[in-house]
This record gives sequence, C-alpha cells and structure tokens, in this order.
Amino acid sequence: MKEILLSKVLNIFKKLILIHLIFLSLMSIFRLVFVDYYNPLNTEEISIHFLDIVEAFILGFRLDLTVIGYIQVIPTLVLIILYYTKKEFLLNLANKFLIYYLFLIYFIVSLLLCSDFAFYSYFKDHINILFFGLIDDDIQALIITMWQNYNVLMILSIFFIYLYFLYKIIKFILMKQDKEIKSFFYIKTSFIVFIIIFILNFLAVRGTFGMYPLGKMIPNVSTNSFINQISQNGFRAFTSAYGIRKKYLKRDYDLIKETSYKNNIQDAFKVVKGTSNIDETNLLNNIKYKTKKIDNKDYNIIVIMVESFGSHILEYNSLDFNILGELKKHFEEDTLLTNFISSGNGTISSLQALLLNIPHRPKSFAFSQSIYKQTSFSYSPAFLYNKADYETSFIYGGDLSWRNLGAFIKFQDYTNVEGKINIYNNLQNKNHLQQEKEYFHPWGVFDEYLYEHILDKLKQSSKKQFILALSTNNHPPYNIPNDYVEKSLIFSKKLINHITGSLSLAKKRLSSYAYALNSVGVFLTKFKKTKFVDNTIIVITADNNTINGIMKYDDKKLFNSKNIPLYFYLPKELKSKLNINTKVAGSHKDIFPTLYNLTLKDTSYLAIGNNLFDNDIKHYGFNGSMIVNTNDEIFKLKSLKEQTNNKVLRHYKASLAVTQYLINEIKQNE
Repeated sequence: MKEILLSKVLNIFKKLILIHLIFLSLMSIFRLVFVDYYNPLNTEEISIHFLDIVEAFILGFRLDLTVIGYIQVIPTLVLIILYYTKKEFLLNLANKFLIYYLFLIYFIVSLLLCSDFAFYSYFKDHINILFFGLIDDDIQALIITMWQNYNVLMILSIFFIYLYFLYKIIKFILMKQDKEIKSFFYIKTSFIVFIIIFILNFLAVRGTFGMYPLGKMIPNVSTNSFINQISQNGFRAFTSAYGIRKKYLKRDYDLIKETSYKNNIQDAFKVVKGTSNIDETNLLNNIKYKTKKIDNKDYNIIVIMVESFGSHILEYNSLDFNILGELKKHFEEDTLLTNFISSGNGTISSLQALLLNIPHRPKSFAFSQSIYKQTSFSYSPAFLYNKADYETSFIYGGDLSWRNLGAFIKFQDYTNVEGKINIYNNLQNKNHLQQEKEYFHPWGVFDEYLYEHILDKLKQSSKKQFILALSTNNHPPYNIPNDYVEKSLIFSKKLINHITGSLSLAKKRLSSYAYALNSVGVFLTKFKKTKFVDNTIIVITADNNTINGIMKYDDKKLFNSKNIPLYFYLPKELKSKLNINTKVAGSHKDIFPTLYNLTLKDTSYLAIGNNLFDNDIKHYGFNGSMIVNTNDEIFKLKSLKEQTNNKVLRHYKASLAVTQYLINEIKQNE
C-alpha cells in the first residue's frame, strides 16, 4: 500500500514539475516580448552588453523560479500530509483540486505580468507603490484610457485564448494516466524523499544559496539600467510594492531610521546647514529663513503644473516637428531654467512636493491618502499668502475627488478649491453650439479652458491673487479638442529611432503633448496683452517626464529621464534687478522659496528647498527615485541605507531625514 501511495504522490509531483516548466517557459517568452517592445539599446550597445543581457535572462529565470517555488508550497505540503493519511481517494481528489489551483494562481501571475507590462509603459519602471494609487484614480477614466489607447478586444481575445489553452494543458497533464514509480532517484524511504522534495521547494523559493533570498535582493548584472530591469517580473514587483504599502499603512514608514539618523537627527540638520553650529534646542529654526524682497511692489502669483511636460523631447522641436507651438516664443523671451528635475515620477508625488516645499519621500504614499490627509501643513504657501492678504486658489483641471486631493487641499488654507466642474460653470464665453461633453476629456476639462478660467479670475480680481493650478490634458488616452487645428508633427528618422514601443501610440501621445504646450503658450500670449504684465509673476513647470516611458537617450540618460522645464514670467523691472543663473539645479521644493523672496517682505518661512535666484548658496534637485543633481553632475543612491562619502548624496539623505522630522513635528502639534 505504501508503495502505491508513494508512486501516486511522485506521479503528481512529476506532473507538477512538467506544468511548472511549461509556465516558466511562458514567463521567459513574456520577458523576451518585454525586451523586444521596450528595448532602448542600439545594435552597438546590444553587442557590448550581450553577456549582460544573457545574464539578466538567466537571473530572470531564477527569479521566475522563486514564483513557482511559492506556488508549489501548498501542493508540496498537501501531498505530503495526504500521503500519511493513507487514503488514495484523497490523493485523487487532490489531483483534481490542483487543476483549478494551478489555473487560478497562473491566471493571477499572468494578470500581474500584463499589468506590469502596461505599468512600465507609463512609469518606465516595474510595478511599485504608485501601482496602488491607481486604485484611487478615476476608474471610468482608466477604462476609457485603455479602450482608446489599446485594441482592448484583441488583447482580451488573445488573453482568453491563452487562458483556455493554459487550462487545457494543466488538465491534460494532471489527468494523464499514472505510471508506476518505485523510487525517487533510487530512494524508496518516503520520509527521506519528502525531506528532499521539501528542501528543493525551499531552495526554489529562495532562488539562491546566498544570505538573502533572491526576491529580497535582486543583484544588478550590468552598468546599463534597462538591462538590470530585464530580470524583474511583475509578480515579484507587486509583492515587493505590497510589502512597502503594508508597512506604510501600519505606520512603520520611518524615513529618519532609513537614512541612519534615528538617534542623531541633529547630525542631519548639520549636514543640511553645512555647519556644526546649529540651534539644537529648536531644530526647526535651522530651516527657518526670512525673505529678502528686492522691491516694494505687490505681485499676483500664478503657478501652473503641466501634466507630463518633460524636457528632452523639446530638443526635436523644428518647423516640421512643432512640438512647442505658441510656447516657443515665450521660452525664448522669458526665463527658462533647464537644469530642473521632477520631485517624483507621478503627478501626486510631485504636486505634494510643490504644495509643501519638500522633497518627495521615496516609497511613500500620497499625503492625501494617508494619516496626513487632514493635516494642515501650516508652513506651506497658502498660509503665508493668506496672511499677506492674498486671495488663494487651487485649481485642478480634473475631479477634486482624485486621490482625495480636494479634501486635502482644503486643510492647506486655500480660500478657493476648484475642479473641472467649477471651471466649466465659470467660463465666460461658452460656445453654445458646442455640447457640454466637448469641453471635457476622460480626466478633466481641456487645458485651454483651465487657462481661460485662470485669466478670467485674474481679470475679475479685487485683491492680490495667488493661484496654483494643475492641468490634466497630456494624459492617457491623449485626447485633444475636436476643433483644435494641429500643428505639423512630422517625425524625423532620428526621433523614430529614439522611440520605444508603439509608434502610432507615441504619435497620439505627442499630439496631446503639443496641444498642452500650445495651450500654455496661447494663455501667455493673451496674458501679455493685459494690464497685469507689470504686476504678475507666472511660473510654469511639470509634474514629471512620462515621455521617458517611450524614449531612449544617446547621453545624459539619468538626467534626461527626470528633466522638466521651469519657466518664469517676470515683470521687466523686477527681472532687471535679478542675476539669474538659468543652469541652476533644482526641483519642486525650490519653487516657493524662490517666490517667497520675490513677493513677501520680511516674512519668516520654513522650507527644505532654496531660493533658486540666490547665487551664493549650493543648489540641488531631488527626485524620489533617490536621484540628486547639482549644477553639472547627477548621482543616484542604490538605497537609503547605502553608506556613502559623496557629499551630494549625503546632503540628500540628510534632507530627507530633516523633511520627515518637519512632518512629524507638524503632525504632533496638530
């Protein structure tokens, strides 16, 4: 009887191994498709890094094997336990159960692989904590985006055909007639056989004989960042991101500890200040500054964050590829800082960095969706401008329910918090021949109406205006108004060679990009014809460079992936008094400290960022991917725990610790 039961168990194990090998092959094929679709390497680079690519695929196979190891844990335990019940019919039931178990688990893994593929197209990274933020996005808009940008019916058809054959293969193999197996590599003692199987399963889960399991520590195999991305798979990326999310929701997120300043936060302030002579009794005094306004004039302030307005694609601007449109002349006439990088790689992460004058904290959740969602950050811009007798407005071209943004903004002391419906209802010159829906795209109101609303607000104002606005148009599914006359966008051979993924989707994406930029340009042209040109400062920047998701670069790859523009319209008299270095480094944390010094007289403020027009201090741009740039260099940390002697990276780590200390103090003093 024991021999029959052992033969039955070994038969099932043998069938499971065959099924797992088939699925491992499918995962490798999927990885090959991923590389073919997103590959930014030219023929010469592939030749140089060929062995690295091979190693990345081998490492990827090992990582896929860890997924299989986890899947196999339940069958291994169930089969061993059932063997000792000595009931053959239970093993037969288990064999049938495994058909549905494997199909369900493989379905989930396949779904995550596909999700990761789509996620990479937008963020140029495997699934990370931003993935969970998509749950809080506008689901209807997401569905419309998918429907308009992709052949959904074809994709679903292929996916269901794949699932059908996957199920048939699993069922066919597991229902095959058993053959007698008398031993496991000549071992007939069941206890020893099961110990060996258990050890093999354990090793598959770990993926390595090293100290750390492979899923926890995925080594780099190349100096090329894309090649290092090849190894990861969507399932492991998801579980890693989920672990980070779980920690955060448990309030285990401790940036001070992560940066090694847990018991010596004073040292972080010393690094940030660049001196050991700090105020240790009240640490926040060390990041408190007083404005140095250079005139006595009052100014309106308009700050606009343009969706996905990356800089690198602007290098291709020409008469044939007129990507800048009306904005080109304003970039040439006014002040454009070109060494600026985004704080985050998603809209919400960069927006909150701008709103609160802080760097984006790596692997953190949006404040509006966290324990801070009802926290008033009393050092932030609207509080200061309200005290200075400004009317303060936050205007978003989309739904204020997005990421719980509207509710969060109300705690930041904005007098007016307006979304797409407010914009539409307040438009002065609606075209009554247009249907209401023609003013909107799936994510909000078309950008031109957002800017029209801002201009109307300025014209109707009875007091100084502070307006912070976020556009929505340059966003999937990349719609533009029906009546918009597109400018020439002929793709050069050089540009086509630098596009990764679908060229047709890239053309649609850049068409929307061109509309968004032209709309900003039209707004500036109209503004410059008003009486406000002498008493208004306008700042235009972006949230991130998502064009990075479809571009490859010849040089400065790290910088170009994060580079966004920072434009200032400054009244002539004010501009003449400033000595502006347009190559100064910075990120969103620096925008309001710069504006404070232009618009507020003798006002104290707390900030992690600096006045970009102060040439006597060092300037840094911080990106949440642990990237830092200075005037002429860019650096990247491997992890926050990395010990480094690099002064720039040490400054970044210390700034993050100080940022967390500031946030903790604000929360504690609520």
